Amino acid sequence: MKRISQFLLLLSFSIAYSQTNFKMDISAPMFEKDSISIAPLMGMGDIHMLYNLTIHPDENVRFMKSFSAAFIKIHDQNTITGYIEYPQPILFSYFNAIENGAYGSDVFFIEKGDYTIKINDKNLDFTSGSETPTNAEYKKLKKQLELADKKLKPFEDNDAGDIEYKQKLLRNYIIKNPNSYVAFWEIVSDFSKYGFNRSYIENMPLFSKKIKGIFGYKEFDKVLKLENSTGVGGNFPDLKLNSSDKINTSNFSDYKLTLIDYWATTCKPCIKDLPKLVNLYETYKGKGIQFISVADDTVKERMDRANKILSENKVTWKNYFDLNKEFITKLHATGYPLQILVDQNGKIIARKFGELDQITTEIEKYIQ
Repeated sequence: MKRISQFLLLLSFSIAYSQTNFKMDISAPMFEKDSISIAPLMGMGDIHMLYNLTIHPDENVRFMKSFSAAFIKIHDQNTITGYIEYPQPILFSYFNAIENGAYGSDVFFIEKGDYTIKINDKNLDFTSGSETPTNAEYKKLKKQLELADKKLKPFEDNDAGDIEYKQKLLRNYIIKNPNSYVAFWEIVSDFSKYGFNRSYIENMPLFSKKIKGIFGYKEFDKVLKLENSTGVGGNFPDLKLNSSDKINTSNFSDYKLTLIDYWATTCKPCIKDLPKLVNLYETYKGKGIQFISVADDTVKERMDRANKILSENKVTWKNYFDLNKEFITKLHATGYPLQILVDQNGKIIARKFGELDQITTEIEKYIQ
């Protein structure tokens, strides 16, 4: 009986895995004998973790489930099949090794059904054989948001009012279209390009039970709640970085402000900006400002390299190693260099990705 049960379980798993509800025929003659990829939206915040789709691998298709990305070796005929529960946006992309640069297409929503894609040039401009319902809605919504989008610049420090203005337009749209996957993914996209804003949290409850039930919504809701509690105005969480090192409220009480620098030896901007950070320390160490570094390096070789880099740059403040990945799980730190400014009560005053000039401004505002 046990063997039969195991066989049936294996059979049911195989059937579930082999399910197919979308097929995409891709024509890309300019990339023949080369490769392109199908991947989630590019941005910060590890948004690839919100995806839930399967692309079936074969001799010309390699699927990386952990990144929800597929790499396709292009031939005359290229057919991609897979399984998807609800519409999810992707980009067609190409990495040019000679130029050491990447190209990405406009957004395209994969959903249930069959469709054809013709990639027209090396810039990944494409046309689809027929307009799917979700892609038609996406174009319509982006037209309504065009003026708001023009005010915002990806991966830069945008005015919070401009982000909130766009979210106000989205709010009105969601009220009328609570089942909109497109509107949900637009909030995700804004988060990945412009960073956290509390207006996202205000819009999320407006979606229907249908949208709230999908994997992406549930995971994104967790991310937003974590960002909200540990963003500007929130409290810095108690961290146990490894077996001996902790950061909690007691670390902040003797200083006006504490600047926490989250970095890694694999981060070139972190190392490049380290002399600037040292100069900042020399300027403020006598004014009640504490500096703490936390390195996201867990292998001995990397940890030794981190200590060497710190020594070469004459860093005299304390550096910890986040062996328990507490910055990721409790602060949703998805990149570096990340600087967090904390007051003596443990309240977060500023949180910036590598913006030392802005951190300096925040310090000056606070101490004056």
